[in-house]
Amino acid sequence: MDIIQKISALIAAQADWAGPLGFVIAFFGCLVGSSFVVPAAAIVTATGVLIGAGVVSWTFVLWAIGGAVLGMSVSYELGKRCGPRLLEMRMLQSRQQLVARVRGLFERYGIAAIMVGYHIGPARALVTSVAGIAGMPRLKFETASIVSAMVWIVDHALIGVIPATLIDADSPWLLPVTLGAPVVVIVLTVMLLRKAF
Repeated sequence: MDIIQKISALIAAQADWAGPLGFVIAFFGCLVGSSFVVPAAAIVTATGVLIGAGVVSWTFVLWAIGGAVLGMSVSYELGKRCGPRLLEMRMLQSRQQLVARVRGLFERYGIAAIMVGYHIGPARALVTSVAGIAGMPRLKFETASIVSAMVWIVDHALIGVIPATLIDADSPWLLPVTLGAPVVVIVLTVMLLRKAF
């Protein structure tokens, strides 16, 4: 949780750079490997609070969508080029159960797994790598990824924006809501993970 607080504080302090920071966060949150350690959804939600309070511009959302799409495209390409060897990378060795579940999710739902994957943090980039390994056509993948990125980023930003519209930018409640909204996202993600797998 400490990293979410630090990054949220950085975004609030550097509001003019919120868009590029959102791009980088979403990119690494959607890149196979780094997606396990970058809490992109929680950071987007926390930034949503800052957007709703008028501290950060809505352009953050556009930048974050671009970063997410690029991160997923790189993960797809890595899956396509490396094939099953990618699933043997060190970071995935301790997550073989997750790898098996993601494969099952992709085999069962195909293109819809891309949308579901965006909403399941640890599986996000892994689903797209599995799509690349499975040979999903690039255009089909990119279309699903762009639509899913828009839904994912807007969803998570709105979770923060809605309560923040009720809070003034100078309110003492801004910080607690900024830190509390990601907790809601994490709880919902865990619940979704349990249902999906």
